[in-house]
Amino acid sequence: MKIYRSFLKILAISVAIATLTVLVHVSSARRQKPNESANREDAYRANNLGVALMEQFNYKKAAESFRRALEIDPKLNLARINLSIALYNVPDLPGSQKEAQTVIAASSDAPQPFYIQGLIAKSQNRSDEALAAFQHVIKLDPNDVGANINMGQIYAQQRKYPEAIASFNVALAAEPYNGTALYNLGTALMRSNKRDEGQRVITRFTELRQRGSGTTLGQGYLEQGRYADAVASTGAEPELVDLPPQPPAEHLGGRSADGPDGDVPDPLRPRVRRPRPPGAPLRRKVSFRRRALHGHARGGCL
Repeated sequence: MKIYRSFLKILAISVAIATLTVLVHVSSARRQKPNESANREDAYRANNLGVALMEQFNYKKAAESFRRALEIDPKLNLARINLSIALYNVPDLPGSQKEAQTVIAASSDAPQPFYIQGLIAKSQNRSDEALAAFQHVIKLDPNDVGANINMGQIYAQQRKYPEAIASFNVALAAEPYNGTALYNLGTALMRSNKRDEGQRVITRFTELRQRGSGTTLGQGYLEQGRYADAVASTGAEPELVDLPPQPPAEHLGGRSADGPDGDVPDPLRPRVRRPRPPGAPLRRKVSFRRRALHGHARGGCL
């Protein structure tokens, strides 16, 4: 009987210790969660400050801000992509290449690191590597203007005029007022013995340039293509937003409230532009610089 009572006492003590241990761990986790959330927001804030500095063409300070974001959250691919873009513009091509390769090793869904690799290879006359990088961008976003123009220019240098013409036509279908695509298309047509058609395209280019209403692809930041622009946090990343429970898919016609796949929009992935409903008001865009410098953000993140 005494042995039985002793066994019950030992069992009760063991249960009490186990219960206290669980409570301590739960309490510790609850204390750590706000800190982790604050650190995550600090990382996104540092990233967005870097984007604002990029718009001011202060590439070195922007790179420092992106590095600060990565010190806070080493897994923040958004900041590492932006660091690669900033280093490309410093310029620090080996550093930019290294950061782009790190992003690709972690995830191959973002077109930005492939695009930056293509720009680096093209600037160093490594045409085959540049083509491979831009072709990867095309797989992710077939209608990207920058990737198609860069591919067309490389094909033209290699005298592969049918391929060059096809690439420039894709770029023009997406952006009919792009002067770089028009000029290069006209030149490629004339060099492929299609002088009349090429001359008509060059005439369109001249008219566009005289009106001053065209866009161009250039060497400077914000002129290199959309995937060479630094990306700011949208504030809708899963790490920053506590999503309410979603209704069953059948109540939404087979789609979730956030997107076709039920996930939160990813600022790094190509987006399909949807037509604005008739009568819907236009939304005013706020520059990343103003948001970052003034600190207006939902949930503490810029």
